Amino acid sequence: MHPSQLRPLRNRLRLSIRDAGLTDLTLADATQTAGTFWELEPTPLVIDAVEWAGLEAAIKQQARLINAFLVDIYSGQEVLKEGIIPPDIIFNDPYYRRPRLGLSPERVNPATLLRFDLVKTARGWVFTETHANTPVGLSYAVQNRRFLTQEAGEIYRALPDYHSIINFPLQLLDALRALAPRERSNPNIVVLTTGPRFPFFSEHSFLARKMGLPLAHGDDLLVLDNRVYFKTVAGLVRIDVIYRRLNDAYIDPVVFSTDREAVGIPGLLQCIRAGNVVLANDIGTGVAESRSLQPYFPKLMRFYFGEKPLLPQIGTIPCNDIDQLEYVLDHRAHYRLRPAHDPRIGQPAVPEPRFGPRGLPQVIRESPAAYVAQSIITSMPLSPQAKRKTPYRLSTYVLAQGKQFSVMPGGVINLGVEPPPDRVGLSADVIVMADGAGAPGEISDLEASVASGSLSTLPGSRAAESLFWLGRYLERAESAARMLFILDDVALEEIPARDRKRWLPVWRGLLEATGHADEKITARESPHATFGRDLPWRMTLDTRNPSSLFSSVRAAADNARQLRDYVSPEAWSLLTRLLDRLDQLARLPRKPARARNPRQPSPQPNASLAIQAVLTDVNAFLGTAERTMLHDAGWHFMLLGVQLERAIMTCGALRHVLGALDTAARARTDAVSDSLIYQDNPELSALLRMLGSQDAYRRLFQTRSQPRFVAELFLQQPDAPRSIFQTLQTMQTSLAAIRADTLEGDDEPAARSLTRVIDFVGALRLDHYFGVATRPSDSNLGEALSSLLELLWAVYPELSDQYFNHQARLAATAAQTELSLASEM
Repeated sequence: MHPSQLRPLRNRLRLSIRDAGLTDLTLADATQTAGTFWELEPTPLVIDAVEWAGLEAAIKQQARLINAFLVDIYSGQEVLKEGIIPPDIIFNDPYYRRPRLGLSPERVNPATLLRFDLVKTARGWVFTETHANTPVGLSYAVQNRRFLTQEAGEIYRALPDYHSIINFPLQLLDALRALAPRERSNPNIVVLTTGPRFPFFSEHSFLARKMGLPLAHGDDLLVLDNRVYFKTVAGLVRIDVIYRRLNDAYIDPVVFSTDREAVGIPGLLQCIRAGNVVLANDIGTGVAESRSLQPYFPKLMRFYFGEKPLLPQIGTIPCNDIDQLEYVLDHRAHYRLRPAHDPRIGQPAVPEPRFGPRGLPQVIRESPAAYVAQSIITSMPLSPQAKRKTPYRLSTYVLAQGKQFSVMPGGVINLGVEPPPDRVGLSADVIVMADGAGAPGEISDLEASVASGSLSTLPGSRAAESLFWLGRYLERAESAARMLFILDDVALEEIPARDRKRWLPVWRGLLEATGHADEKITARESPHATFGRDLPWRMTLDTRNPSSLFSSVRAAADNARQLRDYVSPEAWSLLTRLLDRLDQLARLPRKPARARNPRQPSPQPNASLAIQAVLTDVNAFLGTAERTMLHDAGWHFMLLGVQLERAIMTCGALRHVLGALDTAARARTDAVSDSLIYQDNPELSALLRMLGSQDAYRRLFQTRSQPRFVAELFLQQPDAPRSIFQTLQTMQTSLAAIRADTLEGDDEPAARSLTRVIDFVGALRLDHYFGVATRPSDSNLGEALSSLLELLWAVYPELSDQYFNHQARLAATAAQTELSLASEM
């Protein structure tokens, strides 16, 4: 391709990565950290079938070696007894885990997934790195291919036959199933993640979504009786296999001292020792990543297999080898100093030491065993047509399953300077040409459709709660934005001064519904005056205000970020773009726009733009989510959040407006008809518009806005989308769907709580509140709506105790057990 064609292609790829939300950089990270998390260069590395056959054989041999070495050093340690490698290389290694000794002696392949980095020189391929602890990059290899086939499909379609890598995560799923300690056709498997605040969370969520597995945090898992259980909305489900994506130093805070206890699983090692759960990759596999081992790989290959390495290792000399270190110092221009281990993910990067005028730097003289000297090698160009000799390395991935080793036919290319350990960096695709026999090791669509176990349709308790709050925050943002938009529009209309006091209930209802009940609105202030001050900013873009539109959208995005295995990429991209837009608006100067009427100050333009963005993009997110997300129990938890927030905001707005009108009606002593008492109520028209129900009201009642009919519309009308009765019915439907998935009974606490609210709304005698002549003396609509609001607020605690809070469920189970024992006695 001509450079003029490559530039727009690069831009499209950059936008694809951004829109998919795969940057793993929060807004704070983006401003504080230099460098891009992940970029994709269009030009791929092409490997022909003959070259790949030799490369694949060497990679399989290396994978066999690493697993044989790991089995040995955590069991018989024959390699140390025979003096093949010095014991201090192992025992002084910070990633050698002594508690792993004899933990699972029958384990053939402690490292299920391995990654090997290679560089192609003029003499051929050379191994440079081994990654056996938590190998990173598998998902980025798959997504690089996906993005390129989307944006440059005509080029890929023009290629001869080449291997597909799209289904390699399903091969990983097959390898995880084979690890299950129990004889089960569909074992329960979870992906253990560090969470969205750590790098590469997008990979964890992508692999979990691709394999159909739950994405679990440490506090999602519980150890009971030497077994690991996953906290789901249906109760505790026993786990057979854990695919861990966090460092083993954090895995069990009971055994390993760590400052991140919340990400681990207390008691996990005892469960592994009892044979009740299997970890992939196993604890202690990080010791195989030490660069100090690389000079001994040829000896290890002969010792374990009696074979010669099919590919060489990069020239490496440990800095504690005094004899060879003198040679390194004499030829320092050909070597680079490197730590034996790179910093783990989440740890701060350490500058690479350099040779100084006195030879070795001080840090190496103090800890020579922690560093090595490696040969500086020059890689071949990425393609024969490349003008620049940009260095690159190839990262390949291999699965170990019994005696079978499957190599991904491709991988990730990293171009230029090596990225920090918390970045993917500038990458490229790897195309492996087929030899005409088809792509080996691929999984058919039929096999891929097999469910991974009973967890496939059960959301975890944490995920269900996050989905519930995702729905609540989205509804809160959309409803608040619509109310502000309508109020701004109405405020531009001519309102007589005598009617401004009648707007106060509307203002108070709006402020309470949007979380600003503490704002002081006096009788002399009107929507004109108040909205022209700083209140619009606080209600929309104030990042320190927990009730602003920005804060609601940010909270929704934080919940969605933890749900990347649930929220579809299409919906996620809309939410991240909205958050970016609001962040940009929040950073702009707060300059008021020119007033459209000299007597009426206009709201700040940034606030108006924020309101429009929220109205557009939140509804786009909900519509896209409905069409792209699985409508399982997790989806219904999100709907529960949406509907409950809608009912609470509607009730909060009604309480002030209708309550004020009801108080005014009670003050009238003459028994005249309602039509004379409520001759003109512009605040009711504004309320209908703010709650998006003006057209529904006109179609149902075909009259001007009257309190009696407005109350019926928002309280008891079964067909109006903002009606509290309608939202409660929708919640009942979602709760019934959840009970069907979780096998809960109709009499569970959350259902009883919802039924109480529905009964309360249905029992409201609206004629008692709006008929002056027949009104009971003790009837007060404001108090009734306050009681309704309290009942609505009580729904969430019942939901939490039933589905989210397992401490409450365990306590209830224990109480029932004690009662049954007491009755037997």
